[in-house]
Amino acid sequence: MPDDDGFDPTERSEYELTRSANIIVPMPLLRKARVCGALALLGSLAAPLVATLPAAVREANFAGPPATTSLGVAAVALAGTVAAGGAGLGLAALQRRLARGPEPADDAVWTLLAVEDALTGVGFVTGGLGVGVGLSLLASGHWGVEALDALRRNGVEPYLSLSTVPVTPRLVTAVALAVGLAVLAATVVVDRE
Repeated sequence: MPDDDGFDPTERSEYELTRSANIIVPMPLLRKARVCGALALLGSLAAPLVATLPAAVREANFAGPPATTSLGVAAVALAGTVAAGGAGLGLAALQRRLARGPEPADDAVWTLLAVEDALTGVGFVTGGLGVGVGLSLLASGHWGVEALDALRRNGVEPYLSLSTVPVTPRLVTAVALAVGLAVLAATVVVDRE
């Protein structure tokens, strides 16, 4: 049966055939990198989320402006943002290496596939969880003081101040914008090569 796209399996390289049969997340490398870039960009919501907290929540939980307060959960969001961004840049670099050639030898094929899977896991899992959990906890004050009290009864302190690690929501937003845009720009550059 002919394929409408004009796809001919005999035109695929040995690497592409091995990759299609063994890769965990079957997406093109640049698409994975763009997903990682989007996850990193989501981290830029940290400062707006805490800046728009209701007045009752701000008064009960913060001595100063929430966006400039060092928070433990902001460190979680920052770690997720950096993981997603780093993985996205790594995936873009891997695509660039494959596009420039030469085609990898047998041993190198498995190494490149392992690197791709590792970067995908770091970006999607570590990055996604870090950004998702961090932003969810930063936003938890939007449900009111009662919701925060319920979280605390269950052992979760969303606005725990950290003096040892000066990570503020404003810093998370700045890093997320820089890293996310860098990943997306890198994918555009690699795609045009």
